[in-house]
Amino acid sequence: MTVSHPAPDHLWSYFERAWRTSPDRTALFVDGRGWSYAELAHRALGVSAAVQRHGVPGPFVGLHAHRSIGAYAGVLGILHAGKAYVPLNPQVPADRLSTIAGLADLELIVADTAREASAHALAARRAAPCAIVLAGDTVGPDAPHRAGPEAYMLFTSGSTGVPKGVPIHHTNVVAYVEHLLERFGAGPDDRFSQTFELTFDLSVHDLFVCWGAGAALYVLPQDQLMAPARFIRDHGITQWFSVPSTAVLMDRMRLLKPGAFPSLRVSAFCGEPLPADLAVKWAAAAPNGRVENLYGPTEATIAITGHLLDPAAPKARHGILCIGHPFPGARVRVVDADGHDAGTGELWLGGPQLSSGYWKDPDRTATAFVTSGPDRERYYRTGDLVERDADGDLYFISRLDDQVKVRGHRIELQEVNQVLKAVSGGAFAYALAHPVRDGIAQGIEAFLPLALRSEGASILDACAQRLPEYMVPARLHFTDDIPFTTSGKADLRALRARLEEPARTGDR
Repeated sequence: MTVSHPAPDHLWSYFERAWRTSPDRTALFVDGRGWSYAELAHRALGVSAAVQRHGVPGPFVGLHAHRSIGAYAGVLGILHAGKAYVPLNPQVPADRLSTIAGLADLELIVADTAREASAHALAARRAAPCAIVLAGDTVGPDAPHRAGPEAYMLFTSGSTGVPKGVPIHHTNVVAYVEHLLERFGAGPDDRFSQTFELTFDLSVHDLFVCWGAGAALYVLPQDQLMAPARFIRDHGITQWFSVPSTAVLMDRMRLLKPGAFPSLRVSAFCGEPLPADLAVKWAAAAPNGRVENLYGPTEATIAITGHLLDPAAPKARHGILCIGHPFPGARVRVVDADGHDAGTGELWLGGPQLSSGYWKDPDRTATAFVTSGPDRERYYRTGDLVERDADGDLYFISRLDDQVKVRGHRIELQEVNQVLKAVSGGAFAYALAHPVRDGIAQGIEAFLPLALRSEGASILDACAQRLPEYMVPARLHFTDDIPFTTSGKADLRALRARLEEPARTGDR
């Protein structure tokens, strides 16, 4: 049952409303234990009190935690203190975390107890002083709530080789949460999955659509993320949200049997193209619910269009399910190379969910965010090539640049290329998404100069020290025979064709 409430102006208000109304209801299930709204609130207030005591002048506080009570108390406590959280995933190499901490000007990091040592090591790498607060163990008083405009900042892969920060305001997220609470009919009896890392903005859906409904959030253990069928059944999950890659793996493991997940009322997918036949299989496995395909970049806050699957007649192009219509208040344009409206072209997004731009990066902001139309409305240029049908439904076709997604994570291949060249000293590096099955990239492979063949293992090891696991190439190919186009650029289409050939000697 969905309960109607006035829209808040701050994410903490969603949680507080549920805490004050139903303090004894389960808010969180993590590490095999349930936590009530009251228990989680008191730990969040402990974090808030500690953050406020430190008196951080900037808007951001780092969060170095992973699938623990400290992670979720940390999110809430930072927000309650009037700051925005910057997730620092412990699974990401220290060099990259240090870069992010520097870009965000972090002077304080909240960590769970299991990451205390690595948090101190990260703080020690900062040129400026950086303090550590431990989250999850301390119970705090009912301290006054402070409000700030920013809710969080996430760092996405950057084509210059440096991650770019996307600050998201509370108003951006509230616009999303309000629509999804109504769209998904979320209520206090729901049990939401939590599959996404906090560095992935889809995690914000898991947390705040759940707590906005007064429901319970069930955090999947790391070792069950790729095969969550038993978790769904054992815990009676009613609201599921993941990248399509998870469903692809479950299908290969023959876990999508008809009627397998009777508890699911809503199953949503986002972050990658969703194969239509896979969506139909999932619908059969969850016969008592609906399947939704959502779409949206980080810059437009979580998702901004959606499509409800009709299993009997799925709307698709080239086997990929439709991404649907824009959410209420959102604006979309499909434009050609000259910026004119077209049936097929680049997708531009506008409306209340739109980010203010990239943190301390006016040049990239000016390139990606443009004003257009007679009313000079502001849009984000997604770089996605889409088609719009006569009903106004949108279909994703491809990227217009070399950005790809692996397991839902955005990857600028230029960043991978720059790291490869830096660690190898090679004259060139060309990274490509491969293999691609059903429109979903499974990983990255790269071409390097033939003279580096004997150094392949050390090159990959060095990449792993700088890049997240999903950005490290799964295989290197060594050659001096690089095809070029008539304009003198590497012929990436020809290189992709080579990747379809049987593995050759010298590949790693």
